Amino acid sequence: MSSSIFRFLEKIINSIFFTVIALIVGINVFETRGHHSISAISPKYFEIMTLVVAMLLIGALIGLRKNITGLLEKIPISVWVVGLLGCSLILQLIVVKLFAVKPSWDFGALVNGAKLYLETGEVFDYFSIYPNNIFLFCIFLVIGKVFTPDLIVFILFNVFIIIASQYLIFLIASKAAGKSVGMISLAVSVLFFPYIFFAPVVYTDTISLIFLLLPLYLMLDKNGELKTDMPSILLAAFIFSLGMLLKGSLIIFIIAFSITLFLYMKRWKKAYIFLPFFMLFLVKTVFNTAIYQFDILDKEQLAKTSFPVSHWLVMAQNSERVGKYSADDVEWTKQLLTIYPREEVSEIHFEELQHRLQEKRLLGNLGFNLEKITHTWTDGTYYSLNKIKRNPIEPTNITSLLDYKSGDVLQGFARVQHLILFIGLLLVFLLVKDRKAFVTFCMLSIIGYFFFFLLWETRSRYLVSVTPLIILLSCMSYLKIKFRSSI
Repeated sequence: MSSSIFRFLEKIINSIFFTVIALIVGINVFETRGHHSISAISPKYFEIMTLVVAMLLIGALIGLRKNITGLLEKIPISVWVVGLLGCSLILQLIVVKLFAVKPSWDFGALVNGAKLYLETGEVFDYFSIYPNNIFLFCIFLVIGKVFTPDLIVFILFNVFIIIASQYLIFLIASKAAGKSVGMISLAVSVLFFPYIFFAPVVYTDTISLIFLLLPLYLMLDKNGELKTDMPSILLAAFIFSLGMLLKGSLIIFIIAFSITLFLYMKRWKKAYIFLPFFMLFLVKTVFNTAIYQFDILDKEQLAKTSFPVSHWLVMAQNSERVGKYSADDVEWTKQLLTIYPREEVSEIHFEELQHRLQEKRLLGNLGFNLEKITHTWTDGTYYSLNKIKRNPIEPTNITSLLDYKSGDVLQGFARVQHLILFIGLLLVFLLVKDRKAFVTFCMLSIIGYFFFFLLWETRSRYLVSVTPLIILLSCMSYLKIKFRSSI
């Protein structure tokens, strides 16, 4: 195929990306849902004041970028990395100490379910309804078996994953754009709101970070270029596939990886586009076989009780809940599964989905999706405060944190940080002219998340999985550091 065709495809990707980011930034300028996520009301002028602060900081960052990079070059990298990761550990342990919660919702089912299985060999009925969480359950079983299935052990594992992810962000940025960008990216990730406040909440949102960053690190050579050898690609695809077992939305990274291979591999190696999907099929097959073989799940039981994908698609069009979790839809699906086979339940779902779409009509659907975008993409807390507000072990601590003064300051920090990062994505045009596979992969992933969550349940915490790419692209754009030259 002619290189002009691939250049054209890259331009299409760039156009979609900047259209999506412009929409997200535009909505963020006028809206914020951080207070909304904890059922609070934002104070007057909160949006405009935080926007002004964000713009002032952006101006300072751009204006002083040469001074910043010059200063960073004088600091030993080891001191910077160890110091910041140490700060990250301290921040997270403080949050764990002050704002730990009693496990509930899916988090509770996983922690308590792992403990029950290790003690009695029984499996919660929860997993026959939501088998999508079974891979994390298996990870918990290994951790609980090696150490002990106590909550603190799982929390420390979560903290370790977050710190390891922050270190990988540093390594990837250093490969792609040099040590200065790596150091800045590490600093941003250490201070990143959800990485701090999700520390006590052990769930797929933070655990998923490692299944993006580790394969991304492995697929880049020391100069930030895409590796072309099959072992490296298969290894990256294998870890991406494990991530998809952990969290279904991570299939977006597999698709983005395949498209990136198609665009940047030479000649016959463009056929590598099929390798990630082959690896995904292989991993899923082996894992499912093992789960049934070890009697962790019952295949026949799953066929009767597990929720089909159509459940989340129809719930995502619930007008009353604006696409958020709906207890009524969950109970409805449970009742349907007691009466009909899963295939027929899916058919009923799709009929209801069609009805909900037609009922809203064109303008109604546009307004509905705009509200979904607003709810998903304008919460700088990424729903973390909502999670640590649930069943707190020390209720007075969370009350003090979220009172009208300290709570507004905290929300202000989250919103300013969120605005700076997303406005930075508008500057990615400074990077696209270099036509690097890494940038294209990041752009494709963010595009994929945007459209995926128009179809799926609305929730800002789901974006945590893609935040490393937002941090990496934004930091590189602000510092305007060109990629290393190819060797």
